[in-house]
Amino acid sequence: MMDKKDFDEYFTDESLSASQLERLQLTRKLVNDLYPEVQERVAYNMPGFYPKLATKSNQQLFLVQAQKNWLGIYGTDGLEPEDFTTFIRQGVEVGKGSLRVPYDLNEEKFKSLLQFVMKHNFIRHGIELMHDKGKFSGNDKPQKTL
Repeated sequence: MMDKKDFDEYFTDESLSASQLERLQLTRKLVNDLYPEVQERVAYNMPGFYPKLATKSNQQLFLVQAQKNWLGIYGTDGLEPEDFTTFIRQGVEVGKGSLRVPYDLNEEKFKSLLQFVMKHNFIRHGIELMHDKGKFSGNDKPQKTL
């Protein structure tokens, strides 16, 4: 059984490779840039990002986990592979409720992917996009009817 880790420990874990740590740290930075009010919590032995107004443990924006060859993003329930066509062309693999993101996906595409998943989960959980930076406004909301 794994020892429970504090949230920050996932981003400084010396057992991970440099590329794994860099991608985890970039993920955290991008999420905080996109949604400064994000709540950071550990769930299912993974670091997770939650809306400020989340009241349940399953209302995450997503969970993340470093794997050997890819970064796992969990919490994409309700989205279909065709929703990720642009990202699939960049090497992202889609599973049931999860994504496998190659470590070499460029930062701009990665940010766009995170933003897409986060918006979808705000909508899916019925939580308003409440923050003052406006990075979730505009016409780039997920088009899928939920």
